[in-house]
Amino acid sequence: MKHFSRIRCLTLCLVMHAPLEATEIIAHRGYSALAPENTVAAFQSAWAAGTDACELDLHLTVDQQIVVIHDKDTKRTTGVDRVVAESTLAELKALDAGAWKSPKFAGERIPTLAEALATLPPGARQFVLEVKCGPEVVPILGKELDAWKDRREQLCIIAFDRTVAREAKRAIPWLKVYRLSSEKTRLKIPVDLEALIRDTVADGLDGLSLSHKWNWTEAMVAQVRDAGLEIYVWTINDPADA
Repeated sequence: MKHFSRIRCLTLCLVMHAPLEATEIIAHRGYSALAPENTVAAFQSAWAAGTDACELDLHLTVDQQIVVIHDKDTKRTTGVDRVVAESTLAELKALDAGAWKSPKFAGERIPTLAEALATLPPGARQFVLEVKCGPEVVPILGKELDAWKDRREQLCIIAFDRTVAREAKRAIPWLKVYRLSSEKTRLKIPVDLEALIRDTVADGLDGLSLSHKWNWTEAMVAQVRDAGLEIYVWTINDPADA
């Protein structure tokens, strides 16, 4: 996919100065430069464009259904202000999640996880599942993904919340789970990479997915890989940065 706008570029086992052809291009919330983010239309557009993978965001409804949406509420992408965790699936399905992007996407709905996964072509392409809510979703997520064991290489889980990542790995040990981290905490304090690596190893996770704002060096990458972890970078929106 040549269009880098709103694309998350994740580089597995990153090698500094690696050729661009060796880089996985992962469509951020689907092909969200073209279609409304986190919708079936966005995922189908990304697969059609040849992306290596799609990232999506997960929240849990009040009736214990997993839906694909980035924000904890629906205001930005539907124009109707509903808190996802306090809404039923039926209430969310009644909202228009496409008209804000373009009239041609009017009627596009907030998909369930199952509806999103149904777009995934067989083969090597992947879905990267970012859990945006708390660990309460993990048991339900484990049950929904159980049918995907034979296609486990096409899925992975990412999460900022340490508890969510740890519990996901415990509940779904056959799936790769990565800890997300910005370079600074919410209090603007630099994150201690050594401590982050130590926690990630202790939690039995498969690797880290770090912001491009970290001070990326070959030594930094080696430090992560020497701990037995894989490493990804987000969000790269410019070919020169990639």
